[in-house]
Amino acid sequence: MKKNEMEKSLIKVNEKSIFFKIKKFLNNFFKKENHVIDFVDNKPKEDIKKKQFVENIKNIDNEETKLLKLQKQYRNGEIKEEELTQTQIKLLCDLYDKQIENLQKSNKFRKQRILQYRKKL
Repeated sequence: MKKNEMEKSLIKVNEKSIFFKIKKFLNNFFKKENHVIDFVDNKPKEDIKKKQFVENIKNIDNEETKLLKLQKQYRNGEIKEEELTQTQIKLLCDLYDKQIENLQKSNKFRKQRILQYRKKL
């Protein structure tokens, strides 16, 4: 039985031999080079994606902040309805509708939480 096991076992590798060291060096060299090339190739793509994402966020923020400023000026009476264009009026109406929906959702959530607290007591 031992004879069969010995025949099937793998050959031991001498890690101190020069051939093993050369092989290990070349493997490490080519593996590292591939990783460096991949990293350098992907970096510009990632930078472009990040820049586009940041620009999109800035554009969204700019549009929303402009609308909120316009809403605040309208509420304070600095701007009259006659001074607004049709597109501005439409955007303000959409903004008010969106704010009303958000308030209704938050009210529903609060009511549910209150009911849950009452049930616990």
